Amino acid sequence: MKLDIRKLGHSEKPPMDLLLKADPSEAMIEKYLYAGDCYIAESEEELIGVFVLLPNTAHEIELMNISVLDKYQHQGVGKDIIKFVARIAKLEGYEDLIVKTADVSKDAQEFYKKMKFEYDFTVKGYFIQYYEEPIMENGEQAIDQIVFRKKL
Repeated sequence: MKLDIRKLGHSEKPPMDLLLKADPSEAMIEKYLYAGDCYIAESEEELIGVFVLLPNTAHEIELMNISVLDKYQHQGVGKDIIKFVARIAKLEGYEDLIVKTADVSKDAQEFYKKMKFEYDFTVKGYFIQYYEEPIMENGEQAIDQIVFRKKL
């Protein structure tokens, strides 16, 4: 499948329903959408996925949200998005790409490891402190945030 990835224009509305699949807090999404750049991945003008990039420092950029429609999961779309992000981040002069996920998100953690991200550190109690509602995945509550780093 050929993916076309483009940055959303300022007048375009981001696909909030798809962003909410990766982050259940609309308030948190609004914060990083305001400060970052939202991109969409399409194939033949059909929305396939979305992601948000946010520079943290002059040398580090963060993949704040990445989400792919269910029917396109396990078809290499996420891998293609990560490769695209790493390529443009490196071209823009960033040295590190970071991504954060929940302690209970084992599939996401394995995916990032396959994409050559390395464990960096854990933020204890992050999801308790910053989210009003408990975040549940596979019957477990997310408590800690796991940070992964990829050298570009």
